[in-house]
Amino acid sequence: MAIVEQFNAGLAESGEVRWELIDPDIDILDHDIPDAGTYHGHAGLGKWLEDWGSAWDTWEAHGAEFVDAGDVVVAVFTMIARGKGSGVSTTRRNATVSTVRDGLISRVEYYTTESEARASAGLSGAAEH
Repeated sequence: MAIVEQFNAGLAESGEVRWELIDPDIDILDHDIPDAGTYHGHAGLGKWLEDWGSAWDTWEAHGAEFVDAGDVVVAVFTMIARGKGSGVSTTRRNATVSTVRDGLISRVEYYTTESEARASAGLSGAAEH
């Protein structure tokens, strides 16, 4: 679980990717970007961050909570962002489900709700904040 916390902290605090924590064959699935497909590898992670970030003029992630769900880690956080072009501000609870294999993050799924992420991780009884 610590590796996922370190990765998320780096992104939230500085926007920097801690590449040494990422499997070179990582897969990223973003359920917030319609028809995005799967991003693969370090280049895919960079492209995902670019695609995701292109929608926002500014963004911040705060208050990550981590749930160890066996083979995966669920990270739930508050995202505060302002849309690029529209200028509309939003505050929402987002979540990721990360798989760690051989000490590296090998898969990340991004969800716009905590309940979707918890369900994906096989956790029941999730309550939205």
